[in-house]
Amino acid sequence: MKLIAERTHLLAALNAVGHLAKAKAKIPMLAMLRLRTEGDRLFIAATDHDAYAEAEIPAVVSREGSACVEAAILARLVKDFAEGSQVSFDAGDALATLKAGRSRYQLHVLPAGDFPSAFEPNGATARFMLMPEEVRRVLDLPCAAAAKSQPALAYLEGVYLHTSEDDGTLWGAATDSYVLLAADVEAPEGAQDLPKRREAEGVRAARPRGLMLPAESVSHILRLGEVPLEIHAGENVVAVRGATSGVKLHYVTRLIENIFPSYERVIPPAEGTCLTVAGDSFTAALKRLASVAGSDERAVGLEWGEEGDLSLWLDNHSEGIYGAESAPIVARTGPGRIGIRPAFALKAIEALGRGTIEIWSTAENKPIRLRNPDDPALVAVVWLQVLRRRPEQGALFGEGEAA
Repeated sequence: MKLIAERTHLLAALNAVGHLAKAKAKIPMLAMLRLRTEGDRLFIAATDHDAYAEAEIPAVVSREGSACVEAAILARLVKDFAEGSQVSFDAGDALATLKAGRSRYQLHVLPAGDFPSAFEPNGATARFMLMPEEVRRVLDLPCAAAAKSQPALAYLEGVYLHTSEDDGTLWGAATDSYVLLAADVEAPEGAQDLPKRREAEGVRAARPRGLMLPAESVSHILRLGEVPLEIHAGENVVAVRGATSGVKLHYVTRLIENIFPSYERVIPPAEGTCLTVAGDSFTAALKRLASVAGSDERAVGLEWGEEGDLSLWLDNHSEGIYGAESAPIVARTGPGRIGIRPAFALKAIEALGRGTIEIWSTAENKPIRLRNPDDPALVAVVWLQVLRRRPEQGALFGEGEAA
């Protein structure tokens, strides 16, 4: 194989797919990139066995062929080549010569026939397009709530993508059982072919509709850039195609077995006590309290009356760490007191945006719903923490001390 490619196109392709190749992979081939030519096009592929990515760029091909080269070395060299340079790649059976300007390197190559083959969707499939803003809303935004590094919750480590019962909207949802985020867009043509809810078989409950994209795959998809994406979803994998800066991209990921809970049933209604706060001041107070909490498990108490500011304080002072804040209240429908973990609340607020935030609470031990009045369809639910300190147990600070 012998070819010449623009350094700009080659670098963009390596950045788009190279992250799948792991330098310390136990299987040597998973640390490699497969380069192959077809006509006047160069295809660069990488895989980690759960996902497969391939980039297509123009090239001047003088001898067709294919070869595998170590991803980390090739990426470092191309990155350091001069901008605007032409990169020449000439591969034989065991070695390849890489040239750019006055630079010349010799690299080891492996047979391309040993590289894992791509996997394709099978069974019933759905094909539809997502615009960049739709990708951000139904994939990027909910993904913040996906479970991470929790073996018992591996089935929640992703984004659940499905259509509504009437196929009018496309939803993306994620939860780690402490925070739930869900967002919708108008269902694009073809999305109605996503899997539907299956009827119960024997004692097993009905399976949820839709599919589960791994959180890591969502991050890979977002790396494709701010471009329209063509989605081809099957029962086993999802394939995504896009194009940017002269590079055509193809990404395929295996799916998580879909046992995502019927989350609609746990979304609290916008009823009960409503506290409205300014997102910026509320977030700043929570962050300061979280910085001295000493543990993500430690709750912050939120308490408000019929008038005055919102009081925030660290719960459980057995370790001798104290902290209290106050934040202005924009509006309220009554008094209330709840306990939350700051990390969970901050995750929800980040998704909602830092404008005005409504906190809907029906009971001290029930999940709260956070809502942005400018985007009421966006769902953010946070489960509460039981407070240990009660107001009747005494003031947080001594008389005359500043909070």
